[in-house]
Amino acid sequence: MQKKNGRVANAWHFTREFLRDPQAIGAVVPSSPFLARRMASLVPPGPGPVLELGPGMGPVTAALLESGVKPAELILVERSPRLAQHLCHRFPGVEVLQGDAADLQTLLAGREAVRAVVSSLPLRSMPREVVQRILQRLPAISRPGTVFIQFTYHFRSSCREPPAGFERGRASVVWRNLPPARVDAFTFRTPL
Repeated sequence: MQKKNGRVANAWHFTREFLRDPQAIGAVVPSSPFLARRMASLVPPGPGPVLELGPGMGPVTAALLESGVKPAELILVERSPRLAQHLCHRFPGVEVLQGDAADLQTLLAGREAVRAVVSSLPLRSMPREVVQRILQRLPAISRPGTVFIQFTYHFRSSCREPPAGFERGRASVVWRNLPPARVDAFTFRTPL
C-alpha cells in the first residue's frame, strides 16, 4: 500500500509542476515503468557517464539504475528547482544539476564524453530555437558510439533531423504508456 501511495503522491507532485509550467514539463503524468525500462534498455554497456535530460520525478532514472547504471555514472539535468530537489532526495549518490539543457556545455564543462544521453524533454512543445541549441550541443559531449535516446507522444520523431554526427536508429512504440510513446535512438558516428 505504501508503494501505491508513493506513486500517487509522485503523480500529484508531477501534475502540480505541469500546471506551473506546461511547456517545460510536457506531460500531465510521469512516464510509465514500461517506457522507462525501454529507454534504459537502449543505453550501451561499458564505462562512462550517462546523462539524463528532464528526469522529472525520476521514473527513467530509477529504470537506469535498475538496468545496471551505477549512481556515480549518472548525471541528471533538471530545470525545475522543486524537481531537482526531489531527485536529490530520491536518488542519493546520483549527481543532480539544476539547470537548463540548452546550457549543456557549461553544465558539463571539463567532464569526459558521455556514453548515452537519455532525454525526456518535451522537444515538440519547446521553442524551436531552444531545441536547436540543445541538439547542437550534443556532439560536443559525445564520443563515437554515444547513443541519444528521445521519446515523444507523437508517432513522428521529435527530431526532424538527427543531431550533427548522429545516425538515426530504429524507432519503437511503447503501447503500455499513457499515451503510447515513440522512442528513437540515434548513435554518434562522426566527431566534429
